[in-house]
Amino acid sequence: MKIRFHLALAAAATLACVSAAHASGGGPYDPYVNRSAPDIALSRYDSGELGVVMNSYNRLYLYSAWRSVMLGADAAKQAPTAEAGLLRAIGNRRGGWVDASEGAGGYKEWELAVSAALKRPVPVARPGNSLVYGYINCPLTSYSFAIETLNTLAKRSDATPERLAAWVGSQRQVFKTCGDDPDSTRSIYERPKPVIPPPVELPASEALYWRQMQQYQVASAAFYSEDYARAAKLFAAIGATDKHPLRGWGEYLSLRAQARAAVYMPEEQRWKEAQAIRAEEPEAAAARQATQQKKLAGIQASIAHILADPALAPLHEASRAIGRSMQVYLTPALRFAELSKLLDDPRANPYTDDHLGDWRVLADDLLHAPVRSDVRNSADFVDWIVTVQQGDQAHALAQWQRYVKQGSKPQARVWLMASALLSAKLTPEQEQAALQAPASAPEYLTLRRALVRHNRLAGRADKARALSDAVLASPVLSSTQSSSARNLFLQERFAVATSPADAAKYLLRTQAIDLDADTGELAKNRIANVDIAADGQRWLNSGLSAADLLSVATQSELPAAWRARIASAAWMRFDLLGQQEAALSASNQVEKMAPALASAAAQYRKLATAPERHHTLMVSALNYGMSPVFQSYALADQPRGQEETRADMWCKMPSKAGAGYMENTDAEDSLPMPELGNTAVRDKELAQLGALKTATGYIGDAVMARAKAQPNDPMLPWLLYVTVQSTRGGCLDADAKTLSRNAFSLLHKRYGKTEWASKTPYFY
Repeated sequence: MKIRFHLALAAAATLACVSAAHASGGGPYDPYVNRSAPDIALSRYDSGELGVVMNSYNRLYLYSAWRSVMLGADAAKQAPTAEAGLLRAIGNRRGGWVDASEGAGGYKEWELAVSAALKRPVPVARPGNSLVYGYINCPLTSYSFAIETLNTLAKRSDATPERLAAWVGSQRQVFKTCGDDPDSTRSIYERPKPVIPPPVELPASEALYWRQMQQYQVASAAFYSEDYARAAKLFAAIGATDKHPLRGWGEYLSLRAQARAAVYMPEEQRWKEAQAIRAEEPEAAAARQATQQKKLAGIQASIAHILADPALAPLHEASRAIGRSMQVYLTPALRFAELSKLLDDPRANPYTDDHLGDWRVLADDLLHAPVRSDVRNSADFVDWIVTVQQGDQAHALAQWQRYVKQGSKPQARVWLMASALLSAKLTPEQEQAALQAPASAPEYLTLRRALVRHNRLAGRADKARALSDAVLASPVLSSTQSSSARNLFLQERFAVATSPADAAKYLLRTQAIDLDADTGELAKNRIANVDIAADGQRWLNSGLSAADLLSVATQSELPAAWRARIASAAWMRFDLLGQQEAALSASNQVEKMAPALASAAAQYRKLATAPERHHTLMVSALNYGMSPVFQSYALADQPRGQEETRADMWCKMPSKAGAGYMENTDAEDSLPMPELGNTAVRDKELAQLGALKTATGYIGDAVMARAKAQPNDPMLPWLLYVTVQSTRGGCLDADAKTLSRNAFSLLHKRYGKTEWASKTPYFY
């Protein structure tokens, strides 16, 4: 049975856990700009196609950007690399966790192999056991190795039912020791862990071969029970036994047990140990480091012995990998300095012997803020990454000026990129240098975005527009295939639009979050999700007059569905504002744009009085989900089910320009809204609309007034039902309970025999 060595679980307590490359927390996220990782195929990103680099990227993506800029466009494309090297280095590799379907398959194959070898059914796992659902704790490779071994044993001429049953029994004890006990319903995380007795050793009278095969199981059980010293001795004995059937694995697995013993610490002690290490005096630190060096020397001696044996050649590289891992865990400061020196040469292959991956493990601990000056200055790229991640504008600018003065062109380029990335406004010298960057340069798009932002903030909107338009039309941007990069330039261009019609051209954005977790690249055959981002939604909701909003709906750049939603919002605003002629005109446009609303719009225009038109429009809004604000969901293409209908089409509307309406502006880091169209009319309309109640309160009050004015309206029972149901939750006004009680009372008093009264047993 192979033993997988989980260094991440056995690491010294001084090392912090690492999140996956594309993982995100539970808070809001920006669906249009991927801020933790590039949305560019990593093979292209690693060869210099950077798109727009973000200072919030994982530090290894920043390292790759630093390296590409230092090398320059041509050299970056030819630089030594490794397939999927960046993804592996960053830690987004499969392993450690096994998919439930894989686990279920592996365990099922083991059961089938046992049943075939013993020629009898195998008892299934108890109900509630994690194995029932495919959640295995032992490495999946241990099951495949056990199956392979059992199948080989079953074919031997000296295999007997008793011998096979004994071997299977020992193997089951091994699996129980590492956490897969089909007879238990305990959680594998439950403490204290159960003590599993080791396999009972076969008597000396048993044949040597079968005793030797079980010796491997006894050693494995010792390993999984965390008795690494004993496991190392048992595996070493196997490796030292001439003609042992598993001799080839013995010395190597003894090395793994030795390495695990060197870094093992009970889980409950890890945090305390980490805190003690951070607070220890220099003398204590020196003593601890001497102990670690001694452990490392012993491990390296074992590795040297393996490397000297040609018969173990297939395990040489794996043994070297253990040595490198032990350097990381036992002498982190020394290894960090060594790796930083190696990686500071951009011409070297950062993936040789997993240099970058090992550096990442150490950096995740050593580069936590505040970063010690000696660590930060251990290499130029370390200083660059720390500067970018901490947003140290002053240091970035000083470093750029320093290298310009020295004539160090690669360093000047990379520090110009850092200073431009971090600075809201550029110095004249920075601006001139950024403008001179060729389109082929890896940093080109990052610098162009900085130039656009700089000119917008400096009040030079014409220049910002020209720069944005040039990039948006350029092959450089299209070749990146980066939705994030394009959306950043669309956002900048939208912010300096010249008119509502001009702004409409830059409303649509393609979401940039559909990444393949196993490759770090854009998912293949994905369906692009095109939407209006938070800055556009906010502008539509609180940046325009109703007339300007309706003009946006006429812009052919927008898809028909979006135009219909915008036009219906303008129609409702005109009606709510009492602008009857404009409302009638808008209804005509809606009829042409929204087939589902055509009959409602036509009926609206046929009615003679404004109150009847208003009432009809509110009923249509209930039926189709129409709203005077731009919603994140589409209009219904047919009336909503009567029982499910709620007056939920709007909350309190914005009362002033720029006010938010549940847009994702914080997560999307939106720019200031462009001031366009008739702002004086807009401000007056927003004040009037903002004073209205929520949809629940507004429509509820209208229904109660309708019941008083036209008590025989056949729709009233249903409208009262909708009013009561709408007060269950969502956006409500202060008098929602009173409204609910009054609507409930009226419904049951006046229309008590209707189906809607029977469906309204209580108010809210």
